[in-house]
Amino acid sequence: MDLPVGTVTFLFTDLEGSTRRWEEHPEVMPGALARHDEILEQAITAHRGVVYSRMGDGMAAVFGSARDAVAAAVEAQQGLAGEQWPLPLGTLAARMGIHTGEGILVDGHYLNQPLNRCARLMAVAQGGQLVISGTTEPLVRGELGDGVALVDLGEHRLRDLDRPMHVFQVGGGTFAQLRSMSAFPGNLPLQVTSFVGRITELAAIQEALAQSRLVTLTGVGGVGKSRLALQVAADLLPRHRDGAWLVELGSVRDGAQVADAMATAFGLTVPSGAHAVDALVDLLRNKLLLVVVDNCEHLIGAAAELVSTLISSCDSVTVLATSREGLAVSGERIIAVPSLGAPSPHDPPDTVAASAAVRLFIDRAVAVDSAFRLSGANSEAVAEVCRRLDGIPLAIELAAARIPTISPAELAGRLDRRFRVLAGGRRGAVERHQTLRAAIDWSFDLLSPAEQTLLTRLSVFAGGCDLRACEEVCAGGVVEADDVLDLLAGLVARSLVVADHDGPVTRYRLLETIRQYGEERLDPTEADGLRAAHATYYAELAESAFRQAYGPEELLWRQRFAAEGENLVAAMNWAIDTDDADVGLQIGASVLSRFQGGYTVAIPVEPALGLGGAADHRLYPQALTRAAFEAGTNGDGALVELRCTQALEAEQRLGGPSAGMLEAWVSDARGNLEFTYGVFNAAAEHWQEAGEQAFAAGQKAFAALELASAANLRIGTDDDRDAVEAATHALDLARQFCGPATISLARGYLANALVGVDPERARALILESGSDQEEAVQGAAVAARLGDWPLTLQFTRSVIPVLHWQADRPLLLGMFNLSALALADDRPEVAAKLQGAARGIGRAWTAASAGHNESQAVALTSRGYMTDLRREASRRLVARLTEEQLARLRLEGEDMGLDQAVVYAVAQIDDVLTTTRSDG
Repeated sequence: MDLPVGTVTFLFTDLEGSTRRWEEHPEVMPGALARHDEILEQAITAHRGVVYSRMGDGMAAVFGSARDAVAAAVEAQQGLAGEQWPLPLGTLAARMGIHTGEGILVDGHYLNQPLNRCARLMAVAQGGQLVISGTTEPLVRGELGDGVALVDLGEHRLRDLDRPMHVFQVGGGTFAQLRSMSAFPGNLPLQVTSFVGRITELAAIQEALAQSRLVTLTGVGGVGKSRLALQVAADLLPRHRDGAWLVELGSVRDGAQVADAMATAFGLTVPSGAHAVDALVDLLRNKLLLVVVDNCEHLIGAAAELVSTLISSCDSVTVLATSREGLAVSGERIIAVPSLGAPSPHDPPDTVAASAAVRLFIDRAVAVDSAFRLSGANSEAVAEVCRRLDGIPLAIELAAARIPTISPAELAGRLDRRFRVLAGGRRGAVERHQTLRAAIDWSFDLLSPAEQTLLTRLSVFAGGCDLRACEEVCAGGVVEADDVLDLLAGLVARSLVVADHDGPVTRYRLLETIRQYGEERLDPTEADGLRAAHATYYAELAESAFRQAYGPEELLWRQRFAAEGENLVAAMNWAIDTDDADVGLQIGASVLSRFQGGYTVAIPVEPALGLGGAADHRLYPQALTRAAFEAGTNGDGALVELRCTQALEAEQRLGGPSAGMLEAWVSDARGNLEFTYGVFNAAAEHWQEAGEQAFAAGQKAFAALELASAANLRIGTDDDRDAVEAATHALDLARQFCGPATISLARGYLANALVGVDPERARALILESGSDQEEAVQGAAVAARLGDWPLTLQFTRSVIPVLHWQADRPLLLGMFNLSALALADDRPEVAAKLQGAARGIGRAWTAASAGHNESQAVALTSRGYMTDLRREASRRLVARLTEEQLARLRLEGEDMGLDQAVVYAVAQIDDVLTTTRSDG
């Protein structure tokens, strides 16, 4: 049958566990695999499909109708499930993926994009599971027939795809979570282009990572080290329970900030006065994860020192670095990344088409001109372009981006002339870095003056920017503000700027090689002014965020701060370097304020206080209260009082620029100090006062946060009814003036306050809980105080893995103790081990914190009602176990490592909850 074109539907299949079965049962696998293929082929043919490729123990088929594709897959799955397979094999289960897209044939082969999507979709399914894409689902909705269910599995990030894919399961059955990138922690960016070639390199890197915990990819700029590293990280995600993480050093200019950049990547806020390296080691010590440290070459010493520390201190952390040279760390494996293979002169068309360099050229050319095809008329020219560019991926992508305006033959001629001039007529004299530079020069020279200017100005941003920032900072002269979007679109189309859509707004960034090039080409006469404009823009953004981060858009502002962290740090560094108090205080007084949890930006305010003219600046009093809060977190009582006194004096001297809020910020800082000391009654009084002061000043969102926190510290004391009244007022304010995070916080606090006053209302409130971590923690405490053990376990089960990842020992300790209480009656042996594990966690916490609070979670674990709950668990265990049994089991739990304890707790809770659901 002829292969269909136009809108078609692809079906990819793969036999799960086939490699193991071939190793264990080679005598029966050939016959079983033949029968497997027969079942699939019969179903595909019966529904007008065509098997056009075989891939190991799977196959690829294409259909003219989405309905036929799904019907064939359902029939094939039923056939496999109903077959009587040879006894030692068990059931042969195939995972299947279906995706609908445009079928474009070139030399008898479909182009890559829809095939890549279908392959990635199939790869995340489990054996026996059939999944379809969100593109296919509307075409078959209502057409599946009786008894065939369609289950919405939500959006998932799949490897190599530039945006999440909506996935649906066809048919019933319960399967493990899809093996998508969304199933693992991490911050790997979505890739906006497909990955081409590098099969040998991928295998070599994976093998090296299996043998060494530090592998460094080296090679010339633009050779594709970063893209290759990200592909390896995505491929290896299933091997790393705690995910894969990217630490981008390209925009970091000071070796002293390397550890801070890594902390930011992990969302770790390092308190003022603490060392980022120590905080990272503490966070990662028990994690099984892969860290990609990208672009190390300009900070080689600092990067090597940090990586060496992590490798030696964190037994399960693996590092994949990219650099122009190795890090020279003990145990390092270095893999040189070569250019892509380009065809030789006079190669036949089939050989040209199969080369990795040409495949990359075609893929990128089709992306900008869907009508482009490799043909007998242009294959020689395309091959010549790839040879002239030495197979360097970035250079090839820049050249392919020109296909809409120039033919491959013209492209080859222009490149040939440029390189002959550079090399003095001797092609062999052109080194690869010269080749790349020449390719970028050539692309740059073809830009309009406005595009050239915008590209160089974009180099001032650290970590990219959104459209508004680009318009504000880069407009001027030949770059009209109204033209910035069109200019950006042109640069994106030419592969000089990358557009990232993984967020609420599109962000634009330069690859590090292009950013360095742009920085070199930036007009020296405008460089200082441009950096000043950048710093001013982000200073104003910080101040705007401070005014709005407590209101209905709190989550949006947190996301913006997380995205702009590198730019904010760069702006603050500029302020310190140029003695600019205005920028320094705008940022220092605004970033990482009270209750702005979730930010990945930590910028100490103390250095800004000494800038020239700072003492007379309108934000000086506010900055002093921020410094006081920082000092309170570090337990420095003398500095807290000094900064608070100075703030009040400065407010009086400067005439009250804080609109009545300064007293609230002072009370907040003093409350934070008492909280750090563990004096919760005093902290509650200060925060209550701060809430009342904020309310009087009209800042009702901030008032809601302060009043809710004060109420929370009074729960379980003689002030329960006062706590209920205060928490009710805080929740009412939150629902009127705050966003979902603050509402969630206040609702959890109110539920906890209501336990002894109105338990049914308390239960109703926690049943409203969403997936917010803070609310789940409060829900667990409330459920335990209510004596609802299944509900307690549901909450602790949801939050224990998250707290383990965050290394939040106080809350983890609390959740272990609550789980022990919930299990004490029915599974006392398990409960006793969990108590012992909690004791081990507490001991580690005490040693690590050295007398200081490790996190605000101590407010829960140190509370009187938590002590009562721990004692109640012990009382129940004493009644059910002998003294010898209890001591032995607790010791066994205490001797567990943290990872082992978490795995044990989760497994035991899952077993109980499954049994409870079955009985119910």
